[in-house]
Amino acid sequence: MNKILGLRHCGIICKNINKSLFFYKNVLGLKVIQDFWDSSEYINTISNLKKARVHMIKLKLNDNNVLELLEYKSHPTKSFKLPIINVGLCHLALQVHNIDKTYKWLKKNKIKVLSKPVLSSEKFAKVFFCLDPDGVRVELVEIL
Repeated sequence: MNKILGLRHCGIICKNINKSLFFYKNVLGLKVIQDFWDSSEYINTISNLKKARVHMIKLKLNDNNVLELLEYKSHPTKSFKLPIINVGLCHLALQVHNIDKTYKWLKKNKIKVLSKPVLSSEKFAKVFFCLDPDGVRVELVEIL
């Protein structure tokens, strides 16, 4: 097997891509680098779906990593809430410069936060979680 070179992107399935776009772009400050629709043989093959029609928006973080928002218009999905202890991918962690300022900004913009920023048990970071419009946990981290 070849070595993994790095993280290419992280994808989040959205119930309403416009609400998610507002959150990640306008509230968290990510930059849109692509906004497109796909109903090709390619998307049907890799998703193992038939007649898929997918709206995809790719956003760039300051470190050049990419967050991909996807809404399957042809195959509507239901939201579900998983406890943080569930097996599988359960949150996205994003690094910020000033956690207290970020916390105040999110509260001001009526974003659901799960706690105030707290010092990590390893004592090298301050951390808190918020929820995106679909209830995806977003961990915000300031390295001290």
